[in-house]
Amino acid sequence: MFLAMVKGNVVSTQKDELIKGYKLLIVEPLQVKYQKNGGGEYHVTGRAIVAIDRIGAGEGQLVLVSQGSSARLAEGLKNAPIDAAIIGLVDKAMVGGTQMNFIPKKS
Repeated sequence: MFLAMVKGNVVSTQKDELIKGYKLLIVEPLQVKYQKNGGGEYHVTGRAIVAIDRIGAGEGQLVLVSQGSSARLAEGLKNAPIDAAIIGLVDKAMVGGTQMNFIPKKS
């Protein structure tokens, strides 16, 4: 599993029967930089992955993503032709008792 930021969505009118009705989102995996005394920062990576959304995530949300064959273990996705699934909305992440901070990409 990894942490990612939802960046947008994919519209696909023609797709495999097993994923019809599911929302497809573009997620950007985050790089984590830890601080010695706890906490740390999430940084964007510039990478994009399309993930199936079963939990109602939205653009700009921090999410937990399962990838590979484990993604198909999420409820209702057995045998689905997917490689990534959003399996959680992240309220906060803590390291050493200190909350991590998101650092947006500088323009």
